[in-house]
Amino acid sequence: MDYDVSPEVLKLHKQLKPLERPQVRYTVERAVKTADSCWVLVRVAIPYKAIWKKEFYSVDMIFHVPEGMMELGNLSLDSRTHKKKGGSDCGEDSSVDVETRANHIEYIYYSVKFAYDERMEENAEILLIPRLSNERYIFGYEATVLPLYWIDDEEEGLFWSECADLPQEVLLDSSPIKR
Repeated sequence: MDYDVSPEVLKLHKQLKPLERPQVRYTVERAVKTADSCWVLVRVAIPYKAIWKKEFYSVDMIFHVPEGMMELGNLSLDSRTHKKKGGSDCGEDSSVDVETRANHIEYIYYSVKFAYDERMEENAEILLIPRLSNERYIFGYEATVLPLYWIDDEEEGLFWSECADLPQEVLLDSSPIKR
């Protein structure tokens, strides 16, 4: 099938090369629930050359269940200022300085706690909507879905202790999981 591509789109792909470079990847490290609260820890893998100089990468994180959705926050990776920010509406902003180097992947961790409801038991997922931009163009990647498989920690309390000292929403430079 032959598609007619506009010159502006070709120019965008020629300059940004968004699909030819390493991609930022996401993994759910923990999804823990107790009686009325839950904690989700997402590991973000940032490979070398995923974000070039003078570029801005951001992703909207949305918690989704069949009954509705809730915006978790926005993660911004800004190579213009060399600061990585996790922003939210609750006013708790955090930043982590990350330096990537050749043949190496840097990891940061996004931790969020929120109220749990029994309707979240099945088909819960985090929808990620990433964007890459430079001074002139914005490229929207295809949305990614991270399914959540809850660990029920109501009786033992083993996993909940890992996040007890963490704020409601925070961006970390190392994992809080005790191995």
